[in-house]
Amino acid sequence: MDLTPNGEQIAFQAATADWCRDHMPLEQARARPDGLWDQLEAMGLPRITAPEANGGLALDHATEALVFAELGRVLAPIGLLSSAVANRWCAAPSGGKVALALTVDAPGPLRVLDPVDAAAVLMPQPGSVRVFAISDRPAAHRPTIDLSTMQSRQEWAAAAWIADDIRAPLHLQLLAAAFAVGCADAARDMAAEYAKLREQFERPIGWFQALKHICADMAVRAAVARSQLYYAACALDANEADAAFHVAAAKRLADQAALENGRANIQVHGGIGMTDEAHPHLCLKRAHLLQFIAPAASAALLAA
Repeated sequence: MDLTPNGEQIAFQAATADWCRDHMPLEQARARPDGLWDQLEAMGLPRITAPEANGGLALDHATEALVFAELGRVLAPIGLLSSAVANRWCAAPSGGKVALALTVDAPGPLRVLDPVDAAAVLMPQPGSVRVFAISDRPAAHRPTIDLSTMQSRQEWAAAAWIADDIRAPLHLQLLAAAFAVGCADAARDMAAEYAKLREQFERPIGWFQALKHICADMAVRAAVARSQLYYAACALDANEADAAFHVAAAKRLADQAALENGRANIQVHGGIGMTDEAHPHLCLKRAHLLQFIAPAASAALLAA
C-alpha cells in the first residue's frame, strides 16, 4: 500500500491550505464571516467523496483526509464532517448544510453540533448513519466547550435517509481524526513560532533545552497521528478487512495528539497562554470537543 500522496493530492491539499489562510484563519474561529458555508460549498469541500451524480467530486478518502487535516488546522466548522458523510452516503439535500448529532445511549433529545443554517442532522450509529430533518421549532443555540461551535437540542424524528453501510460511520470517524490531526499540527506550529519570538535572558526561549523537548514531542505526536491517518484512509479506500481497526487507531492517536499538543502549546506560551486574548486555548478546546465525535471504541481497537 503506497502512502505517498501523489501530485494531484498535494496540489489539492496546498490549494485548500492557501484558501483557508486567506478566508478562514484560525484566529477568526469564533467570528466566522457571513456566507462562509456558501464559499465552502463552492470549493466542493463538503462533497469531495460524494458521487458525481450528487454534485460531488468522487475522489478517494485518502485525498479527503489530506484536505480535512488542513481544514482541521484552522478549526473549520464541525458541520463539514457531517455534511461530507451525508453527501457521500445519504444523498443529502443539494447545497444544504448538515449538522452533527452526537450518539446517545437512550432515546431523548439529540445534542446537535453546528446547527446554524443547517438543513438536516446526521447521527452516527453502529454500522450505519441516519439523517433527520431539522426540527420546525429548533431549540436555542448555545456554545459548546469549543466557542467556535454552537449546539442545540433536536427531538427524535423519522429518518429521511439511512445508510446501512459500515463504511459510513467509519467515514465520519476518519474525518474527525483528520480534524484532530490538523488541530495537533496547529498547536505544534503555534508553539514553535512563539518559541522563536519570545525571549528570556536575551535568547529565544526555544534555545532552552526544556522547551526544545516539549516542541520535539509535539512534532513526534503529530507525525505519528498523521501517518496512521494516511494508512487508515488508504485501508478504507481499499476495503481492507481491518479498515475499522485502522480508522479507530487513527482516531485514538489523533485525539491524543490534539489534546496533548494543545496542553503543551499553552505551556510553551506561559502566562499569556492561559488568557483569552491569546489563541492557544482555541486548539485545546477544539481537541476536547473532537473527543466526543465518533470516538474510538475499545472493542474496535482490541479486535485486531
